[in-house]
Amino acid sequence: MENLTRKHDGRRRAARAAGALLLLFATVGSGAADAPKLEGGFTWSADVLSSDFRSDTLDLSGNVRVLQGPSSIEAQTAKARNVRADTSRWTFETAVRIRTAEADLQSNVATAAFVNGQIADARVEGSPARFEQIGASDNRQVRGRAGVIEYDFNTGVVKLTNQVWFSNGKDEFRGDVVIYNVRDERVQINPGGSSNRVRGIIRPNQKTQTNSGANGTAAVVEPAFNEGGEALQNERVEPKLATENNPGGGA
Repeated sequence: MENLTRKHDGRRRAARAAGALLLLFATVGSGAADAPKLEGGFTWSADVLSSDFRSDTLDLSGNVRVLQGPSSIEAQTAKARNVRADTSRWTFETAVRIRTAEADLQSNVATAAFVNGQIADARVEGSPARFEQIGASDNRQVRGRAGVIEYDFNTGVVKLTNQVWFSNGKDEFRGDVVIYNVRDERVQINPGGSSNRVRGIIRPNQKTQTNSGANGTAAVVEPAFNEGGEALQNERVEPKLATENNPGGGA
């Protein structure tokens, strides 16, 4: 009698586990908006899931999306390790985009740490990886490009390394390391010193329609440095003034 009771209990536990697993796969496979909520308050969704309960891992593929409040991470594939631990790390690959209320980052590869159920930091890598501040005024649109960009969600500090280009809307800078705080809008370039010098271009404010936007603010600039950090001054062609032989001016 005792053996029959044990078998019956075992069958009921197995049925419950199978039902929960089927529900999980059905939710992920549908790509529905009400993705399964993990402990800590963030949600994820994907086209396909492969999970190992014993090793506490997730492998997601196809339109992967992780959401937590105003923050989101999108990619084509993701792998998560130690999902239920206090600290877990996720790896995202292909068409990675990370957005918060303060910043927008894009790259080929990214890793993110989740601490006590909260997205704590992210590291993106690309050729190059890109950063843009959200909510900045038109003439102070802060952007950066680098081989590696690290972003602290708690402090709002962005660190760019490896062939860094950085712009505050009209001026631009090159350095080995750029550290920028999106909340107080302060930047440091090569703060610890470097064998390479910091290089920059400072442009005066332009109030004309030709060199500015419709509201008189400075237009967003593209990098005017080559990969070696040298200013591309002789590649910029200035219009010639009108002369007797060239009454219309121009090149």
